[in-house]
Amino acid sequence: MEYSANSTVKLAMQRAHEERGQVLRALWARLFTSRRIGRVGAGISRWA
Repeated sequence: MEYSANSTVKLAMQRAHEERGQVLRALWARLFTSRRIGRVGAGISRWA
């Protein structure tokens, strides 16, 4: 019983860690893509 509880806890912690990683990646991607789109958009409008 103790082993299954430990594996359950390990799985839960791993899942939470992965979810945090996905959230952080999504936030960073949103920040960087919004900045890049703004810069690229300005660049395209100047060259067009």
